[in-house]
Amino acid sequence: MKVILASASPRRKELLKKLVKDFSVIPSEFDENIPFDEPSEYAKKLSFFKAEEVFKRFFNDIVIGADTIVVLDGKILGKPHDEAQAKIMLDELSGMSHSVITGVTVMSKQKTVTFAEISTVTFKKLADTDIENYIKTGSAFDKAGGYGIQDSGFVEKISGSFDNVVGLPVEKLGEVLKQFGGLNG
Repeated sequence: MKVILASASPRRKELLKKLVKDFSVIPSEFDENIPFDEPSEYAKKLSFFKAEEVFKRFFNDIVIGADTIVVLDGKILGKPHDEAQAKIMLDELSGMSHSVITGVTVMSKQKTVTFAEISTVTFKKLADTDIENYIKTGSAFDKAGGYGIQDSGFVEKISGSFDNVVGLPVEKLGEVLKQFGGLNG
């Protein structure tokens, strides 16, 4: 049985290497446009549908799907589409605390486990030049909330899993993978 990561995220790929030595990457083609739900449930549903889409093609394997969302005052901040949207998001996050929620689904013929991990991130107060310089790097556009904890320098404090904020809660996923035949290690 192979392990498949149903994600194109290079950050998730690097994080999964901490747990599984040999796996394939087959990005899900699931259309993420589903009705909004309570944030944790929404992230879990997205991870499930991503895993399920790949599992239908590779049903003899173990598929891991994940989706990370940034939530500020009940509002989901997705991936910004352009510089203006990235600036608005980062302005909103400046000096504030927000939640980063990653939904994860591990699916095989025998079982499916879905969970969500929540971390709280507090941003420093950001100057306009900090935001503009970060946006110019191009890094804001493939990340929920328009930032990467690993490359922005915006984070003042984090409560919870750092890896979760990057895109995959390695600690919790390692516990779950033990239920699938001890794949981690």
